[in-house]
Amino acid sequence: MGSLKIKNSALAHVTPESVGVKSEVLADFIRELNEKQLGVHSFTVVRHDKVCAQCFWAPYGPDSPHTLYSVSKSFTSTAVGFAVDEGLIGLDDPVYTYFPECNKYFVGSRIRNVYNRSLTVRMLLTMRSGKMISSAEGKNGKNWIKDFFKASFMMPPDTKFKYCSENTFILSALIKRVTGKSTVDYLDEKMFRPLDIEKPFWQTDGEGNNAGGWGLYMKSEDLAKFFLPYLHGGKYKGEQLIPAAWVEQATAKQTETVRDGVLDNMCGYGFQFWRNPMPNSFRAEGLFGQRCVMFPEYDALVVLNSGRSKDYDIMEVFWKYFPQCFEHDAFPENETAYRDLLDTAAACQMEDLPAAPRNAGFEQYLGSKTLHAKTTSRTSVMPVAVSMWSYEKCGKISDMQFDFDEKGVQFTWRECDGVHTLFAGMNGDFGISEVAHGREKYHTYAKAAWTDGNRLQLWIRFIETAHVKKLTFVFSDNSVRILNMSDPKFEELPVFYLVFSGVDVRRFGEKVIEGAVRDVGMLFLEPDFSAKLKNRKESLLELSRL
Repeated sequence: MGSLKIKNSALAHVTPESVGVKSEVLADFIRELNEKQLGVHSFTVVRHDKVCAQCFWAPYGPDSPHTLYSVSKSFTSTAVGFAVDEGLIGLDDPVYTYFPECNKYFVGSRIRNVYNRSLTVRMLLTMRSGKMISSAEGKNGKNWIKDFFKASFMMPPDTKFKYCSENTFILSALIKRVTGKSTVDYLDEKMFRPLDIEKPFWQTDGEGNNAGGWGLYMKSEDLAKFFLPYLHGGKYKGEQLIPAAWVEQATAKQTETVRDGVLDNMCGYGFQFWRNPMPNSFRAEGLFGQRCVMFPEYDALVVLNSGRSKDYDIMEVFWKYFPQCFEHDAFPENETAYRDLLDTAAACQMEDLPAAPRNAGFEQYLGSKTLHAKTTSRTSVMPVAVSMWSYEKCGKISDMQFDFDEKGVQFTWRECDGVHTLFAGMNGDFGISEVAHGREKYHTYAKAAWTDGNRLQLWIRFIETAHVKKLTFVFSDNSVRILNMSDPKFEELPVFYLVFSGVDVRRFGEKVIEGAVRDVGMLFLEPDFSAKLKNRKESLLELSRL
């Protein structure tokens, strides 16, 4: 099962009316997202196995993979389903038996020894391991399996639901142990190639184990294709791809979750799938507003990619329109409404940095200087998805240079992992570049503009991620202060995590919490830093080309 090749696997594109959806309702959905400035990057609506609506906020587009964060978990679950079906894994198997080399990490704590030995595959799938470990701590080591088994327990295993992305990483590592293939290679055989999906990039630890719970990048429509079998008992266009028994188990309620926070998170959890507030509906969900929401009774699904910390704001709008917009019968074609939908979608774009008058004299001066800084590992031009959740570390910006021309500026900088460069447009157009970090490659859409005299803004959108980096260089004599910001705003993440964990933040006040985070400079905040202007002794741009 899963090794066949689906003929004509591409999804047809049709009008909404032909599959029982009104174009004006979808246009209203887009308008409300724009009015509330919720940071949505794209969505794809599929009904009766046909794409009836898509919208991409420029510069995002259909051909760019997007980070999925914890939507990745549902992919790992699918891989586990195949392995269970093949008899390679049992749901109640003790996990430690697949990692005998880790027995040495059980010593020193009798309770940790007992708890590690009692962990089962089912407990990992349902987030009931009780482990006290977080991907937000940063993946500094190469061996994440060791890190998992050495981690302490917050409670005995199988006590209650406690979300932990490392549970899914261990499932991914387990797939490699029993199949001899990484999770992405295993799914390439079982799902990607049969569906004619190019094998996606998936982050790994230093041992080649895919992250499992995060780190997967996919295009919007490919994401829809992957999850379509979950609407049809595992079938895609009549061909059985995913074992039907696994689809039923994985999407059913296997455990209670939280009792407060937002309703979406209070409806139960399956095997790495969330249950939705309405019956017989479920979703794959990731940080910053990544979703694939599935409605089997309506034969429909919706993919969302976004960049918002408090992503429940997006879902509040989403539930106003879905699944209510799905009617049972097709509508007569409405050319006027359909054209309005297309025009509304085509006009969508992300917040942008407008062009401003150039500062020719100071640009020439900067062309002879290097900005030299001493910074920490938290200080990076790269997005937080790279700097925090990858074992290949960046950070510690040390030198920066600007080289201006009539179209914009070449910004080149040195971090601990090497020299990088990108072009930022200053005439209204994006500068488009490729920036590599280890095995990972990102495309940047960047603009720069002078504001308030000797203040240079540089906005860098890493198009495959949920993030835009906003650097402001404030020049004064022979020094510069760099204001280091990002969207999504990381001071909002603790509020999100409290809500996600079932805490009613209204009792404390969201703004009070965000202010406290800014004041104490918690882990998620990226620090501002300073640099000295020194005469240029070497060209970083030339070094970046070596």
